Amino acid sequence: MTAINQNLSNGVYIVLAVIMFGILITIHEAGHFWAARLSKIPVREFAIGFGPKIFGWKSKKHETDFSIRIIPMGGFCAFYGEDDGSEEAKADPRYFGNFSALKRLATILAGPVMNVVLAFIVAVAFFALSGIPTITGPASTTVQSVNENGPAAVAGIQAFDKIISVNGTLVTDNVSELINEATREGEARLQILVDRPGKGEMMLEVTPLYDQSARRYMMGVSLMTSVPQEWRPGSLMEMLSSAAQMCVETSTGILKVLGNLVFRGQGLNELTGFVGVTETIVQTTKSSQLPGYLYLMCMISINLGLFNMLPIPGLDGSRIIFLLIEAVRGKPFKREGYVHAFGMILLFALMIWVNLRDILRLF
Repeated sequence: MTAINQNLSNGVYIVLAVIMFGILITIHEAGHFWAARLSKIPVREFAIGFGPKIFGWKSKKHETDFSIRIIPMGGFCAFYGEDDGSEEAKADPRYFGNFSALKRLATILAGPVMNVVLAFIVAVAFFALSGIPTITGPASTTVQSVNENGPAAVAGIQAFDKIISVNGTLVTDNVSELINEATREGEARLQILVDRPGKGEMMLEVTPLYDQSARRYMMGVSLMTSVPQEWRPGSLMEMLSSAAQMCVETSTGILKVLGNLVFRGQGLNELTGFVGVTETIVQTTKSSQLPGYLYLMCMISINLGLFNMLPIPGLDGSRIIFLLIEAVRGKPFKREGYVHAFGMILLFALMIWVNLRDILRLF
């Protein structure tokens, strides 16, 4: 009976995760849709999900086909002749390319912008429910575990050691950033000041090793950073300010991760797909309930918006690049449709690979 109840509980949380994805995707595509409607640009199809249709309907008012599809890992808002540069397509008054570049740019940008707007609204709801955090002391970073025979173990670092400083710089937040900075030019010896329970402070010398999979130098430890704080009810202005700060800090962090991924190849093995993110949503919602659910929704919404702005064929960022090229050349790029189609094939292949890896990690 306990196992049955556990499975039912997991099922409910998985449904909540799917609902979250549905909301995020719908808001993104609705941004494209309503921006197009405001610009008098006809929308051919509005779909949530990919693959075969579960059900659909046609709006006679908007001449748009609406559909819900079986694979809940995305969606699309398709315009007439969007990737078709033929003369026949251009003759259609509904042809996307016949509208001004500014209107098309606004339509494309509206999707990612709506994700950021949603993230802000969700963040306000999070702080309204949880209160405003007030820091009551300095942050601390503690070693949770040490990899056997790793650089930290060789240097004498032990579990439960509190890291005070790296090369004389006090640790206030992210130790990994200090290590990356110190090893930017290659291998380096780090002077790590730790506070060991029962023995006090001691200076240890660590030489991080380069990890080929992570593409960065690592000490071989698992760390936990904690910030002592208390939560209190806040005013509306405090909630709005905290929500804005959360969105800005999250966006900055995501941009750093995306930058390292695209330009350095760092973090490729840490990518997670629909399966991995669903697992995170389930576990977080189980432990933190609604506040945790809202917090993750804010994070994922910003991530979705920023990821779509990458100049990768098939994504919104790539379409913006082609619009800018068109503005410079004075005419559209004829093969744009093929470029986006090729990009979507690669993105789907990456999506399949990442999700298969997530599934294998569960077993």
